[in-house]
Amino acid sequence: MKNEKKLYGMPNMGCMVGTAYQILLSRLSETLSAYGLNLTPGEYMVLRALYTCEGLQQCELADMVGKDRGAICRCVAAMVKKGLVRTESVSHKCLRVYVAPKGREIESKVMAVAKDRHDALGSLLTPEEMKTFGIVLEKIINNTNQNKKG
Repeated sequence: MKNEKKLYGMPNMGCMVGTAYQILLSRLSETLSAYGLNLTPGEYMVLRALYTCEGLQQCELADMVGKDRGAICRCVAAMVKKGLVRTESVSHKCLRVYVAPKGREIESKVMAVAKDRHDALGSLLTPEEMKTFGIVLEKIINNTNQNKKG
């Protein structure tokens, strides 16, 4: 990368964040497969959220995992077909999502994947860098969300 051209005169942070996200997503997919889990990264994120806080509404899941509501609705529908989650109607527009028995059966593997991915990131960054990285990402996310609402 020594000869790379700097088109903007500064690092393109948005592209770097996007590239890092795609790499992490790819590694997550590989790890899910290595653990024998037939899950998409989105399904993995929904299960992780539900293991922490079961009975979330789909809009709450969307906010928790950082996905749009349409993507979460499609993801949950696919997970219902796989038998991983079940839903209960709160109103004609709202569903609560719960982990189904089949989803509970794979919880230990899903959590092992989470630990594996956390450890992999931890091997790249010092604990202080991890802390700073988390703070910076939170600032970006919170600032972006505030700008959307304002």
